[in-house]
Amino acid sequence: MKKILKNFALFGTALVLLVLVLIAVRFYAQSQTAARIRITSPDGIHSIERIEIGGVEQWVQLRGEDRTKPILLFLHGGPGFPQMPFAHLNAELERHFVVVQWDQRGAGKSYSWSIPNDSMRVAQFVADSHELVQLLLARFGARKCYLVAHSWGSLFGAQLVAQHPELFFAYVGIGQTVDLPETEQVLYQFALVSARRAGNHKAIADLERIGPPPHSDANHKFMTKWVDYSAERAHPSLSRIWMTRLALESPAYSWIDLFKIPLGVRYSFQRLWKEIFYRTNLFNEAPRLEVPVYFFLGRHDNVVTSEVAQRYFDVLDAPRGKQIVWFEDSGHWPHFEESEKYRKVLIEQVLGERAAASIPQR
Repeated sequence: MKKILKNFALFGTALVLLVLVLIAVRFYAQSQTAARIRITSPDGIHSIERIEIGGVEQWVQLRGEDRTKPILLFLHGGPGFPQMPFAHLNAELERHFVVVQWDQRGAGKSYSWSIPNDSMRVAQFVADSHELVQLLLARFGARKCYLVAHSWGSLFGAQLVAQHPELFFAYVGIGQTVDLPETEQVLYQFALVSARRAGNHKAIADLERIGPPPHSDANHKFMTKWVDYSAERAHPSLSRIWMTRLALESPAYSWIDLFKIPLGVRYSFQRLWKEIFYRTNLFNEAPRLEVPVYFFLGRHDNVVTSEVAQRYFDVLDAPRGKQIVWFEDSGHWPHFEESEKYRKVLIEQVLGERAAASIPQR
């Protein structure tokens, strides 16, 4: 018994030391990041604020070296996966924009058990983002802003632009999500063709047994397993270790905020997935966008598939112009996987075209 107690005490001591080391390492990394991205300009803005949107308290981060620069609102993906703890990767954008990172209801800092479950609807997210845009424009004395949306964010972001084009200089959809049932069909064929090409008899048998979508939840998990396996072989996804390290380096997120991330993802998926999957289709919901449109698509995106985004792009009515920017070495995360190119295109092309046209940014 004494030996057991001694071993338990040693284990406890080692665990405490490990936690203390992790806390110290994180504090150092956060300090380094904060120093690298520090905004010192008297005309700058750098704040994290809690505001009420749609009757629910939500959090935004506002950062820019010059508050008179155009506003860039980023709509994160998921649903429920915030980008605020990763935003320091692209801090260079803050020299050219006032960058707004918004933790949507149910996500990250904005996760709370008190959020009404019946408010977790696509229409509510469109309404929330519309309200936020109006608040931002009024605060900074601007008449329009740029909207950049990733994955799930692009699903309701495109609807926002379709309904209120007068509020936006341009729309940028990263990993543009369009129609998930059609996406599932494409992914199933991708996994099956990949399995046959590789001679993976187990995968072939599983996929042929469940057949093409639509699937039950159990069969959907089977398909997703083989899609992920084939996608990883074709183009390795971002490392979870890399993503975790990036989040740990963020000065914007506390330990509690970090623990909220998986809670928010689970909460948001459970309440939004069926509506997203069965009742949201941009071919019908946003057939026309009356602003300049850019799709930033990863050539190896096997999460929402660039193939479906390309089909939507081809039929999209965009009288102010539309363009696809391909990221040849990216999957579903071009703004992370090819971050330098992502920033360059936003600054030199998306923003640059507005400047070249001599149209006031405010």
